[in-house]
Amino acid sequence: MQDNQGQRRVFLVLRKMVDAGIIPVEKVRGNPNINPKKTFTEVLEYLIKDKIADENKVKEFFVKFLGYKPFDKEVHKIDIEKSILEKITPSFMTKNKIVPFAYENNTLKVAMLNPTDKDSINQIKFFTGVKFVDVYIATLSEIENLYREILALMPAKSMLEEIKLDVEVSEEQEAKEQRLEEISSEAEESPIVKLSRAIIVDAIGKGASDVHIEPMEKVLRVRYRIDGILKTVAEYPPSVKDALAARYKIMANLDISEKRLPQDGRIRIIVNRKKYDLRVSILPVVYGEKIVMRIQDAESYLNVKLEDLGFEDDDLKIFREGIYSPWGMVLVTCPTGSGKTTTLYSALMERNKDDVNIMTAEDPVEVSIFGINQVQVKEEIGLTFAAVLRSFLRQDPDIILVGEIRDRETAEIAVKAALTGHLVFSTLHTNDAPSTITRLIDIGVDRFLVSTAVHTIVAQRLIRKLCSNCKQPANYPPELLKSFGFSDEDIKEGQFFVHNPKGCEKCNGTGYKGRTAVHEILKLTDDIRKLIISGKSADDIRDYAVQQGMKTLYKDGLIKMKKGLTDIAEIERVLMK
Repeated sequence: MQDNQGQRRVFLVLRKMVDAGIIPVEKVRGNPNINPKKTFTEVLEYLIKDKIADENKVKEFFVKFLGYKPFDKEVHKIDIEKSILEKITPSFMTKNKIVPFAYENNTLKVAMLNPTDKDSINQIKFFTGVKFVDVYIATLSEIENLYREILALMPAKSMLEEIKLDVEVSEEQEAKEQRLEEISSEAEESPIVKLSRAIIVDAIGKGASDVHIEPMEKVLRVRYRIDGILKTVAEYPPSVKDALAARYKIMANLDISEKRLPQDGRIRIIVNRKKYDLRVSILPVVYGEKIVMRIQDAESYLNVKLEDLGFEDDDLKIFREGIYSPWGMVLVTCPTGSGKTTTLYSALMERNKDDVNIMTAEDPVEVSIFGINQVQVKEEIGLTFAAVLRSFLRQDPDIILVGEIRDRETAEIAVKAALTGHLVFSTLHTNDAPSTITRLIDIGVDRFLVSTAVHTIVAQRLIRKLCSNCKQPANYPPELLKSFGFSDEDIKEGQFFVHNPKGCEKCNGTGYKGRTAVHEILKLTDDIRKLIISGKSADDIRDYAVQQGMKTLYKDGLIKMKKGLTDIAEIERVLMK
């Protein structure tokens, strides 16, 4: 409710608007929506939304009669720090129709629907601590559009703290099955929309690769996988689980009525003007539906160079020789989530030239790349890897990428392509490089064909890097370092650090920040081909390759440790000696 002075100001401005012909007098007299209990901002919003007043004429009125500066989206660009935005809540902006958009020289520039609202201006000064606020009058549409742009820049923490979800729910209510109409309606309500977006934005801001939303008996748990480690970041009442699951299904174009079967989809979102793809997997579990979203920064795939992937110089040389070979197979092998997509896409980007025809069969297509012909495998309609590969051979390809070799048929066609003048990239799931050979043979590919077609195998893992802000010098005795596998020369040259168990703000208290890859690269020489044909085991091939200079995953990890990038705790967590 406004004070008497505020009421007088409202009716004075309204009278001027009536006199100027902006508002018909009959729409004001006796109108129950224009009363002392409403703020002038609410009155203006009502007049515009009910089409009683034209928003452009209202803006023009404030400029012409009251001397306010107009907001112009072509002139006034967003240039504001997150530290300012995190002090202003989204609800304050939407309620008062005021949006800050720029800050310089201790002056905050704001766009307002109602520039006479001195209370909101004073509150913004109080919230942010700025000395001066420069006001620009904007239409309601301009305010709403500007708010959407600013919302994408706001720290997700601000949005999450605003969402009031601490409702008490009885056991009986929790167990009761909701009707589809109720769930669908709840999924479109503002708090659920905010929560669904805030979780994604917060995960992206923290550098998470995966989001896990897990319904438990008495809580809905949210976990992020950051640098390969899952961590609980929030817990919500179980009463929101159905609406939140329905919201993500709507975003991923899935069937919200299907709660008995798994579903997979994709969400595309723009955060801070960057495009992200989220692979969504929904699985029915005991207390609801578990949602896992794999976050993929589409633009980052296109900007990563091979030099950025943690290859040692000699290994990078071998890998480059492989990807520039005119024919044969290059295989990348590692568990899910170990960076093989990044490695393969980086290789494709390097070879993506006008004179090279590149074709990929993927499930799913991770990122759309200009200049590359990408096919989405759909096994349910018979568009399998094998079927796509057969078609590729009639499309005059230079390079073929097969997302994964899963069966004998796909493996045999890929080998055939490699032996008939095509360069084939693909992946398998094995523990190390030599095991890849025996895996192909176990699938059913002839030993001779494997030894002839394959020329480069890369096994890789991702290890966490020490936080550069809080890592601590390691005072290992030489005997301990030798037991890890370091030589006297390594000990003399190395820079050894350990993670800070308490961590710091920059690493979220973990002691690690970011990840790098460790590699094991097996180049198939004539001698190794003879071992394959003669039926030698993976262990025999590994022993011989190590004698010839191949670095194992563990050995490459030690090199990263010697450089001060990681510590022994992380190497032993991820790698086998």
